[in-house]
Amino acid sequence: MSQHVDPLRYLIDRQEILDCIHRYCRGLDRHDDLLLESAFHPDAIDNHGSWKGGREEFVRLANHECHEGLLAHQHHVTTHNCDIDGDVAHTETYVLFIHRRGDERTVLCGGGRYIDRLERRGGEWRIARRRLVMDLSMTADGSEFGAFAAYPSGRWDGTDVSYERPLEIPS
Repeated sequence: MSQHVDPLRYLIDRQEILDCIHRYCRGLDRHDDLLLESAFHPDAIDNHGSWKGGREEFVRLANHECHEGLLAHQHHVTTHNCDIDGDVAHTETYVLFIHRRGDERTVLCGGGRYIDRLERRGGEWRIARRRLVMDLSMTADGSEFGAFAAYPSGRWDGTDVSYERPLEIPS
């Protein structure tokens, strides 16, 4: 952090940037197109390996073409490094993801890093450019290992428990 940067502004910017990264993951995992779209500027470019495209194409690919053939998936972000220079930030965010295929037995696991350039426009931080760097990938046995019938299952729409306001406990 530069000596001329207000420490409070720096902390607020870092949190807003991290909130954007979290919004991205939640938009993926809940298949919430509007939430996923809100993590990107309209002219953003995403580069996932051999695939490159804009915001609308990525939302369609990720939340529909890619994930609809899966029974479940989660994206977890961990280490987050952030360099802020005015209204531009460069970040490296580690991600672990788990995709359970429709055969109910195969799980794809991977780890990588989102390398992002975020820009603050109109007072809001969003992703302008993203590259996914993959560091590891593996296939695992996805057989059920316990009885979870009493737990609610995750949903890919607004009926997921995470959208419930106020949160209630069923009787």
